[in-house]
Amino acid sequence: MTIRLSPRLDAIPRYQPGLTTAEVLARYGLDAAIRLASNESPFPPLPQVEQVLREGLAGLNRYPDGAARALRRALADRHGVGPDQVAVGNGSCELILLAGQALMDPGTTVVHPDPSFQIYPHVAAAAGAQAVAVPLAPDGGLDLDAMAAACDERTRLVLICNPNNPTGVHRPADAIERFLDLVPEDLAVLVDEAYFDFVSAPDAGRVMVMARTRPNLLVTRTFSKAYGLCGLRVGYGVGSPGWVQALDRVRQPFNTGTLAQAAALESLRHPSAVHARVREAVAERGRVAAALAATGVATLPSEANFLLLDPGILGGPTADPGGDVPAVHEQLLRLGVIVRDGAALGCPGRIRVTIGAPHENDAFLAAMAAVREATSPSNPGRAARAESH
Repeated sequence: MTIRLSPRLDAIPRYQPGLTTAEVLARYGLDAAIRLASNESPFPPLPQVEQVLREGLAGLNRYPDGAARALRRALADRHGVGPDQVAVGNGSCELILLAGQALMDPGTTVVHPDPSFQIYPHVAAAAGAQAVAVPLAPDGGLDLDAMAAACDERTRLVLICNPNNPTGVHRPADAIERFLDLVPEDLAVLVDEAYFDFVSAPDAGRVMVMARTRPNLLVTRTFSKAYGLCGLRVGYGVGSPGWVQALDRVRQPFNTGTLAQAAALESLRHPSAVHARVREAVAERGRVAAALAATGVATLPSEANFLLLDPGILGGPTADPGGDVPAVHEQLLRLGVIVRDGAALGCPGRIRVTIGAPHENDAFLAAMAAVREATSPSNPGRAARAESH
């Protein structure tokens, strides 16, 4: 006998996380591996944040501030809005899921790009609603005109990932503004800017400014990437008081922990240190992309902390694009470099690699060179040895 389950569960796609370092070490008998699969920061929290976390341990027998008031005030000051225009969540991912709970009903639709962040289809399925997936434009970025055309009277929510994950392609603020002008003023639009900190475009930040005055717009960001707080899970959104009230109505009372709030608040006090880390990541992104291009491996133009690459021409200019990517992915794992097979992200034929610290990026490039040499048609024996490493 089993419990009675909602039939909606069958429609909810499972999120596929990347392999952990421990799993790779055990599977391949390795002593060490580098993890470049989950778009994490290679840097630990700032030293000042670590100190705040140590000091906060003594108070963990008490509940956190359920409204995260101090953090909301700090974020409101940063973005020039009132605290009633700031929502705080267990990562920006939770805010996206809360938007689905607050806005969606059976018979309604959510419009989202595809491929994009894997959680988007979950938003509709959990509410018994329908997800309308809109294919990306040929350049790997959002097809905003097609997304606007996909909206109808049933649409309650539009999800926009910018820069898009897993492609990294960024759409300028003018394009987002044009999209907002195309859709009804009462249609909720959530712009997911999880990778905003790595955007080098001069108009970066203007979409957040739009959220001050456009009642239907919510912009979400996270402390997981540039701030190095993945393990504490804290994100936020800025939008109209109506947007924030809707999210607060459906969130659990204590959705962000004491240490998460304290770490995020302290991180905001050190923008120069955070920006220095971002600048290094952006510089490394360019260096890795250039090194791959020099060997004939194409990447999409990324404005995030990762690159989506086509390894199908590892064997040389005459090889077929989108070649045996699973084999390349497997060989990288055997060499102790953990990346994501694009098939798990909706991008078959591609590999996504996170930009790590310089020595990690060097290890990835060296592994790519080793795989390239092993798979060269002139070295069939080396290919066999690489497979059996």
